[in-house]
Formats: sequence, C-alpha cells, structure tokens
Amino acid sequence: MQIKLYGKKSRFGYYLIIASAALSALLHVLSKPMMEIGPNQIEINPIFMTFIIYLVCSIFFTPIARKTDSFSNFSQKDIFFMIMIGLAEVSALAAYFFGLNNSTAVNASLFINGEMIFSLIIAMVFFKERLKIKEYIPFSMIIIGMVFIPIANNLYLDGMNFEQIASGDLLILLSGLLYGIDITICKYVGDKYDARRVTQITSIFCAIIALSFLVILEIPMDFELMSLPSIVIIGILGTGVSTLFFLAGLKLIGAVRTVLLYSTTSVFGIIFAGLFLSEEITSIDIVSLVITLTGIFFLRNKLADADSESHSVKKNTEKYLQFNK
Repeated sequence: MQIKLYGKKSRFGYYLIIASAALSALLHVLSKPMMEIGPNQIEINPIFMTFIIYLVCSIFFTPIARKTDSFSNFSQKDIFFMIMIGLAEVSALAAYFFGLNNSTAVNASLFINGEMIFSLIIAMVFFKERLKIKEYIPFSMIIIGMVFIPIANNLYLDGMNFEQIASGDLLILLSGLLYGIDITICKYVGDKYDARRVTQITSIFCAIIALSFLVILEIPMDFELMSLPSIVIIGILGTGVSTLFFLAGLKLIGAVRTVLLYSTTSVFGIIFAGLFLSEEITSIDIVSLVITLTGIFFLRNKLADADSESHSVKKNTEKYLQFNK
C-alpha cells in the first residue's frame, strides 16, 4: 500500500514539474508580440511591463501567503537580502524584455537554462566549488548548445551583425547571469521562511523597485489594454502558479528529477514559439536543444546540488526567469 501511494505521489510530482515548465514557457511566447512595435501599436517599456508583472504576482501571492510567516519575524538583514533579490530580479526581467526586442522566442527558450549554469559558475567562483573531471564534458555541451550554436547561427546563417546580437541574445544571457546572482542571494533566506511568504515579499519589493525606476527615469507608463490579459497570464500562470507547482513537485520527487524535468521549459518554449508565433524552428535549433539537454542530463547531480538550496524560493528561469526566474 505504501509503495503504491509513493508511486502515485511520484507521478503527481512529475506532472506538476512538467506543468510548471510549460507554464514558464508562456513568458517567451506571450511577451514577444508585446515587444514588437506595430503601425497602430503603443510601445510598452520593458521596465513598465516588469512592474505590472510583479504587481500582479504580489497580488496573487498575498492571500496564499496570509497564514505563513509574519513579516515581523524577518530580521533587518533578511529584509536587505530580499531587497537585493528584488533588485536582481527586476534587472534580470527588464534585461530579458529589452533583449527579446532583437531576438526570437526560440532563442530565448534555448537560453532559459542559463540561470542554472550561471548559478553553478557563481558557486564555483565564490564558494570554491569545483567541477569533477567527468563533469567538464557535459558542462561544455551545455555552453556550446545554449550559447555558441544559437549565436553563431544568428551571425553566419541569419545575417545578423554583432550589434544586433549584443542587443538581443547577449542581453538575454545577461538576464540569466542576473538570475544566477538572484539564486545565490536566495540561499540566505530560502531555508528560514516559507517560500510563499518570501515570494510574496520579494514580488512586492520588485514592484516597488520597478516603479522607482519608472519615476526616476521618467519612463512613460503607456500600454494597450488589449495587452493586459497576456500580462496577467504571465504574472499569474507563468510566474505564480508555475512557482507553486514547482515547489510542490520538488517536495514529491526531489531536486535531481526536478532539475531534469524543469529543463524541458526550453522544449515547450520552442514548440509554443512555432505554434503560436509561427517562428521557424530549424534543424540547428533542434541540435542546439538536444546538446543542451544532454549536457544537463549528464550534469544533473551537480546542477541539483547547486540549485536545490535556493529553488525553494526561486524556480530557469527564470530565469526565465522571468525571465523567471
């Protein structure tokens, strides 16, 4: 009886993580059309879009976190770290949206695993963690599949110049680096408090920080009402519900399986980009994806060790993140 119950819980955990990955992929598909300027379309500033998304996310998490840790339990040091998390996340998501202007949803989906890689690199540099000899090859595969092949494809086959690459793909990779920093900071508060409360508070800080940038830089808060449903879906489903599914699945199936399954966000992102945005999915994209996922599979234990301490607070993503996280 216990074995059957454990098996059902494991299967349910798999479903939750796959659903979380699929919902996270919505970020690439739904945000791309809003970043493109049409003849009769109002341009939405990426920082303003970031503000709306985190505002929606904070509103979504407030009732969910109501019965968890009280805000008064947080020390000044913890509040400072969560402000830093908010600053890193706002910078990461804004950089992602700026980069998406000159990139494709397919490439953004390929870069989504940069968050895990950069968090591992940061751990290696600052916490003196080292790769084992057998881990160098899969680590190199991830870098080649996630970075070099897509950028080389844009440079030599698609005719893009380095300026376009720098303002597109490299900004999305910068977003992954910022999310990696975000994950590293999350380690200081992730084990102390309920993840729902931390996510709610950091989302509030993110909204406040983004709003501060809007006011200081005098950025116009213009957008079309027809874009609001997509933004709400990104904030609630692509961020809020996806995070809840991830946390629940993580407890049921563990960090290693979670890292492997969540990396399918790239697969969903590419599929959605082809189905809903009619972007061309080339054989180069498939090769790049296969190499990246193969590297993640062989490097799964190392990635899980670096990711499990903080992913109870932050899911990629982002990121996806946001682009996650």
